[in-house]
Amino acid sequence: MSPDRDQYLEALGIPAFLYSSEGSEVLVQDRFKLLVVELNSQDSFCHAGANQDLLEKMLMSIGIGFNECSLLSIDKSKIDDFIQGHSSELILFMNSSIIAEGKTLFVTHHPKDIINNPQLKRESWEVLKKVKLCLK
Repeated sequence: MSPDRDQYLEALGIPAFLYSSEGSEVLVQDRFKLLVVELNSQDSFCHAGANQDLLEKMLMSIGIGFNECSLLSIDKSKIDDFIQGHSSELILFMNSSIIAEGKTLFVTHHPKDIINNPQLKRESWEVLKKVKLCLK
């Protein structure tokens, strides 16, 4: 990978693990312990900004870095099919309107909702603690 391309992708706010090829064969299985899913959002945490910054802090609070999870913005109609075919240990939905069942599925508030209503932090923290316990 050329240094110019890396700098360009970094300037766009694309996390290095998405474009780095160094050691990718070994890390692919370990990297995606957690899949973080949002419904197609205009304020997506998949792009650099306040929502991504808050998500990163939320995940770091339970010891997960962006290099250990996969971020996904998906259409609501495709969620069920996607869950069936995904191999992540855990899936965290960042949308409180989703009803998810199963020991590896968790639902909490989207970072944009937490930014707009800080009272949601406590509830989200409780869900994150459960995710942390399951990842041990």
